[in-house]
Amino acid sequence: MSRLLALFSRLPLPFLYSFGHIVYLLVYRVLGIRKSVVLDNLRKSFPELDALEINRLARLFYRNYCDVLMEMIKSMTMSTEELLDRVGFEDLDILEEALGRGQPVLVTLAHYGNIEWLLLALCCRLKYPTEAVYRPVSSSWVEKVSTETYTRFGGVLIDDRSVVKEIMQRRVVPRVVALVSDQAPNIDDHSVWVTFLNQETAFYLAPDTIARFANYPVFFLNMRRVSRGRYTAAIERMAEPPYTGRDQIVIRAYIDSVEKQIRNRPEDWLWMHRRWKRKKPVYG
Repeated sequence: MSRLLALFSRLPLPFLYSFGHIVYLLVYRVLGIRKSVVLDNLRKSFPELDALEINRLARLFYRNYCDVLMEMIKSMTMSTEELLDRVGFEDLDILEEALGRGQPVLVTLAHYGNIEWLLLALCCRLKYPTEAVYRPVSSSWVEKVSTETYTRFGGVLIDDRSVVKEIMQRRVVPRVVALVSDQAPNIDDHSVWVTFLNQETAFYLAPDTIARFANYPVFFLNMRRVSRGRYTAAIERMAEPPYTGRDQIVIRAYIDSVEKQIRNRPEDWLWMHRRWKRKKPVYG
């Protein structure tokens, strides 16, 4: 399967987008895969919008989602030059300055736009390692493809079950540790409850925990779509050590950044995810 995808990925991106449009028609128009989840998430997040606008956002989301699927396939064989041509950065010197002082950094991002291209481009732009924390998936071939693609551009994947051990072993090695933390935490994960997109929402405490434990400065990668197949990401400084008290400054700054990003262009977030399946407990 991975070899077949690799062959498919060698096709020109415009052709892949044409195929992605067929996937869009099938997934959205014909089968309506998770359409009820997407519409429900959008309605509750933007109660001020009417049905026409909600449906418009849902339609744009599915189109963008299918484009990103094709772009992810393309990343299996695309060149470094093409990748860097399609993903730009603003204020990258902020990261380079911190890394140049021998300081490891924590960068946070959301499931917004094409985060795979974003992380791969960051690997290519920086002369320091970019290590992404991830949760292994059950599908062995998906795991294999994801790992091979990321490591092909010099990236390193850290299993989220061993992230503390990894940080302890290389706590002072200059590198980027990338963390995507906008998905719903499991019931046994350390989390914090906030009002996010008009709903009571649980968030992983991992960004706050890692920043405090390792004494890392924290940045947010604010990605936006420039045009079809082209993106840019602004590097935003979120928090710096020393950290004092238990005010959860890192995670709360992250949540604010993600909500602002989504409200700016809602159709680029992952609305298909059952983000609000957990309800806030009455006590505790």
